[in-house]
Amino acid sequence: MVIDGSSDHNTTKAVMLIHPIGVGIGKWYYDRLLQSLQDMKSKGDDISRLVFVVPDLLGSATAYTYTSSDAKLPLLNITNWSDQITQLMSEYETQSKADGHVINSWSVVANGGCAPIALSVAATSLQKKDTATLTNVIISSPPRLPFFLDSTGPMKVCKSYKTLCGITGSLFWWYALRRNGKFIQTFSERNLVGNATTLGSKWTPNCLEAAKLHKGQSRYSTFAFLAGALQDGCIDSLNILKGSNVSIDFIRGTDKRRNRAKSWFWSRKKKKLDETKADEPPEPTIQDYVADNGNRGKELFIGGRISLAWEDPDGYAQSMMKLITE
Repeated sequence: MVIDGSSDHNTTKAVMLIHPIGVGIGKWYYDRLLQSLQDMKSKGDDISRLVFVVPDLLGSATAYTYTSSDAKLPLLNITNWSDQITQLMSEYETQSKADGHVINSWSVVANGGCAPIALSVAATSLQKKDTATLTNVIISSPPRLPFFLDSTGPMKVCKSYKTLCGITGSLFWWYALRRNGKFIQTFSERNLVGNATTLGSKWTPNCLEAAKLHKGQSRYSTFAFLAGALQDGCIDSLNILKGSNVSIDFIRGTDKRRNRAKSWFWSRKKKKLDETKADEPPEPTIQDYVADNGNRGKELFIGGRISLAWEDPDGYAQSMMKLITE
């Protein structure tokens, strides 16, 4: 899906929107945001030199990657997804040039646990000389700093993924989709949004429709996520981006409750009693880290909790535009 905000094919900047990974989540996740951007344009806001590219990630919704003849289901990882995005960016640049306008720069936007994909894309772009410059990475609802710095062992990820691809995962997928997605609705209300009414009438039906495509094959991208495939650490990407002209900024929700839902395969580090003293300094954040890295680390707050582009699309659109154009 490509949303072109330009009216005269004079687009100079493109924005790649990377959707979260989960049961039935796909590019539709950004429908409300795109509508808000269209509304901004109709009211006279200048988004005419921007184009928004919104793909389905591999293994999600329409981005079908598996066949019934597969002997082994591939374990998707950060590189699989970041390579997909990088390729799409290159292809879009080529097509745009053929159509008579040039993409001069990119911004990449990601939500929560998909932040490693965006950072990997940015690091790769910085090293390539034959593509447009990537100037911004915007991460909404960023996880805690250890998510970016620690790594889940590859053997553990593979073992967890293998388990999920068996009876365990089949039962989970059946349970998630049964009764018209009651589990999806309940889970989303409890863990993803600040106010259940912000989900609206389309959230769960959209999840169900995407989850059922290609006989439910998108479950394997969800299983990869649950197994910890995106918890591979971002040190290499952050080191490459250190001191560069790439800004890494953040959009957070004013509802600061964390998503307490965890995969039972993810490692949990329990704090000792003597580590929870009230007089300890605040825990450093990913914003602190990237600011020290020289990548700006600006933080904006909008209404909502986790799924911010869906919960508060108007606030998200305004904040995103501010970070991109500053």
